[in-house]
Amino acid sequence: MSERDGTRENRVLNRRTYLGGIAGGVASLSAIGTATATGDYDEVVDIVEAGADPNGDENIVPILEEHAADDTLIEFPEGEYLMTEQFRFTDFEHVGFVGDDATIVPGTVEEMDGRSSTEGSFEGPTRLFRLGVTYEPGDELHFEGFDFDFTRDQSGFRAIEAYVEQDMLVRDIDIVGQHDIGSFGPALFSVLDPNGISYVEGFRAPDGGAYSENTIGSIEDGPTGVLVPGSHQGKLWFRDCELGAFPDNGLYVSGTDGRVVVKGGVYKNSNSASLRIAGDYSYVKGATVVVDDSRPEDGNQRGIRLDAGKHLWVYDTEIRLDVPNGHAITVMSDVEKARIQNSSVYVGDETNHGIVVRSGSGPTDIYDTDVEIDGAGHAIYIQSDGGVVDCYQVRVTGDASGSSGRHAIRCMRDECRFRRPVVKQPGSDYRRGLYIGGDDCYVYSGYYETSHIPIVNASDRTFIRCVTAKSLDGYEALKLLDGTEDAEILSNKLYNGVWDKGSENTTMRDNEHPDG
Repeated sequence: MSERDGTRENRVLNRRTYLGGIAGGVASLSAIGTATATGDYDEVVDIVEAGADPNGDENIVPILEEHAADDTLIEFPEGEYLMTEQFRFTDFEHVGFVGDDATIVPGTVEEMDGRSSTEGSFEGPTRLFRLGVTYEPGDELHFEGFDFDFTRDQSGFRAIEAYVEQDMLVRDIDIVGQHDIGSFGPALFSVLDPNGISYVEGFRAPDGGAYSENTIGSIEDGPTGVLVPGSHQGKLWFRDCELGAFPDNGLYVSGTDGRVVVKGGVYKNSNSASLRIAGDYSYVKGATVVVDDSRPEDGNQRGIRLDAGKHLWVYDTEIRLDVPNGHAITVMSDVEKARIQNSSVYVGDETNHGIVVRSGSGPTDIYDTDVEIDGAGHAIYIQSDGGVVDCYQVRVTGDASGSSGRHAIRCMRDECRFRRPVVKQPGSDYRRGLYIGGDDCYVYSGYYETSHIPIVNASDRTFIRCVTAKSLDGYEALKLLDGTEDAEILSNKLYNGVWDKGSENTTMRDNEHPDG
């Protein structure tokens, strides 16, 4: 049921089973299993036959309000459709809006009061399709096949805002043009039932959004690309989406009670983070995250920010900071457990870090991951006070200097493990490999080759075994700082030996010290 019910006229086509328009997608959607893909509608409405103007001259919202109802599909044939007000439709069940080369064109906005247009042909809140609200959500929503034309100056609306109980499919949506009125970002999606599973596929907003200070709007900082609000409690998939540069995060999961999965897609140049993820068992797989441009207002363009929750995962993902203005991946303090695996990180020629594990965060695994760093900074920076960080088969390369962040890997946390890494850092300014600043750390196997001293131990009860370490500039392979205690250095190949500045009760056995 919508907020406004209308009568159906003879322009409405009645049939039990609707197959046209989405037939080509049924095969792929059958694997998803969402109810919105079944196509069973009591009524199918061709919006043009129902009286809508496909030439973009007349507002279509009255037609939508007249015909939208439960168990109804509204088809949009090829054309341009003008919206000069928000279409608000709540408390519905089994409703579809499907376009076939259909473009939504919003009215003009000349003045804003908060989030609403007060002058121009568009009136009221700057949303277009508002489908469900938290207190009257919809369910079984199918929304597919629309372009939203935001190419006009002072354009950019929330194209779709959807709150559903369990089931939603949003697919093949293109936001064309920059969002530049300083109001709601292009999309919001929320699944309210913890048992609900919904899908957003091919949502694309590559042109990003403008900072509010450069617009007529006043939303703080500027729009978010796609917002998943704190009301979300179900599972929400984002597949093969694309977001450009937004001032307040690209994809932003602002709550921790639901689960979000990002699979594939390209996320670029957003401030704060291009992907900001939270919620137990949420993960990113097969995505590409890029920072290759910055605006004067961009203060911190992280690639991926893991905010909060347990078992957060970044897998098979590429993060490229060609123009770095923030760290590639940050594991925040409220993360209870995280894993970064089979991924690659590139940090260009500016001072930023690759992977940062913040103080207080829980156990974090970094497995089979490549970090290439050309700017000064740490490839991996593990801050103090938190769970064990386990680095396994990590490969660190690049020409980073030691001018700021001297060590490729800097560990300030107790009981961390470094197993079978390959660290090659030939850069200038005394570039080093591994700094051990936490007690009871375990270093096993691996190869460290750096311009300056490859390994520096500054803590107690460090265990180093079966490691090969070599300085390209002829320094010792290992440095033990004054006052460190109870280190065990066993069965290593340490070129040019060990520089012991006054460690105590150190065990050294079966090590080789070839000249290098």
